[in-house]
Amino acid sequence: MKLTELFTQPDPDFGKAMTALLEHFHHSDDSQAPYQRGSFTHQLDQSCMPAIGISPRDYLARLTTLVPGASHLTSPRYMGHMTAPLPAFTAELSRLLVMLNQNPMKMESSRLLSFLEREVLAKLHRLVYREDDAFYAAHMHAKDAALGVMTSGGTIANVTALWLARNRACGDNLFALAGQGYRGAVILGSRLMHYSFDKGMDLLGLGARSVWRLDTDEHNRLSLAALEQALQQCREQKLKVLALVGVAGSTDFGSVDPLPELAAIARREQIHFHVDAAWGGPTLFSPRYQGLLTGIEHADTVTLDGHKQLLVPLGTGMLLCRQPDLMMTVKREAPYAIRATSFDQGRFTLEGTRPANALYLDAAFQMLGQQGYAQLIDANYDRARRMAALIDASPAFELMSAPVMNLLSYRCIPSHLQGQEPDVATNEEINLFNVALQKAQRAEGHSFVSRTQRAVSRYGEQPLTLLRAVLLNPLIEEADIRALLDDQVRLGSQIASQLFE
Repeated sequence: MKLTELFTQPDPDFGKAMTALLEHFHHSDDSQAPYQRGSFTHQLDQSCMPAIGISPRDYLARLTTLVPGASHLTSPRYMGHMTAPLPAFTAELSRLLVMLNQNPMKMESSRLLSFLEREVLAKLHRLVYREDDAFYAAHMHAKDAALGVMTSGGTIANVTALWLARNRACGDNLFALAGQGYRGAVILGSRLMHYSFDKGMDLLGLGARSVWRLDTDEHNRLSLAALEQALQQCREQKLKVLALVGVAGSTDFGSVDPLPELAAIARREQIHFHVDAAWGGPTLFSPRYQGLLTGIEHADTVTLDGHKQLLVPLGTGMLLCRQPDLMMTVKREAPYAIRATSFDQGRFTLEGTRPANALYLDAAFQMLGQQGYAQLIDANYDRARRMAALIDASPAFELMSAPVMNLLSYRCIPSHLQGQEPDVATNEEINLFNVALQKAQRAEGHSFVSRTQRAVSRYGEQPLTLLRAVLLNPLIEEADIRALLDDQVRLGSQIASQLFE
């Protein structure tokens, strides 16, 4: 094959083989290629590029050895992480998007898709902030305004929010804070804040110590008493609070901070109020559950993450701004590409070149609609409540908090400790047991949950190893939940005999 033919002659057999490979993959689980680090690294131990390119047919042979080792995220018994299975239409849409290869950083490299991005952001802005028709008519396609920006994910959206908050407070010069009488700057939020905020403050030159992680209440929400105490400390130490962060769907418990109260405190203290709704934002589609996010409409900025509950591919994050002119505080230009007179979204984004992933959101919005998202949200949240009931009814498990959204944290209790009130030493035993259990379930590959380590109010400040289930896949049925829990009971019995006998 000539090199140019790779660019001009699609191979129909290659496409058919890829479809077959995906079909087989989607009807299997991780047990097809159990996770063993040694075997995986041995399989991929070549550091030299091939001197001569191979044919698509030969590359297909390589793919058949690689794909089974990928994580089977579409399996209804994979309930471990916040990565959704994708609607079937995504496959062909992805082919279109990749081959168009548009770059919405610049109008000249994306044209109409730049305006599609603005329209998608307006739909999400309206979901959160509920402005009227006149507002969106005025601002959706305005040159020197932005209702938000697309990012590669929630992390970059959160970092961008901190960038905005810093520039609102002191421009791009941290030394200006000294002129205002401050000795430094911090952000405030609960101890369940995402770790992207530590990254963001580090990048802004303020370091991890500028991230104040405050106590939570018995419902895993930011403690208002702890917040008021922290604000008083900041006043006494002459520290500028750049942002107050509210969490709308914590990664460990799905908990939601008291957003109306946080908004009121932020207004009183004149602090930038950011809500990280990367997980919980789509709850707003559900008439049954949208009340969980009351108060989010008062946030200055809101993070959303499409690859979670919006059910679109990885790399689709969003930051929304309540005020359309807020993005002007980070506006940047370049003479060869992003000029002051342009409509280029790249003027406001931390990233430069990026894919036109707004097309995925447009397709999902058009084909699912508000009603479709509401049905998916309701069903997943109901599944979490059913799984919580099954856990609560079994002496083999301990539910760590009532489900708020569709995340559950719980732990498995070895048989010799069931029915006892755990003390510090016993909790350490249970920690070891759950680490071993989670690893064994992952290695077996038939079902999967992730794990975390958190303190919960009933046991004070002792860190506990918790199993973490994510009920995101719309194909999960109660039989899958029961099978996953049965796997844990079975494996737990084997592990207990190894650890404690």
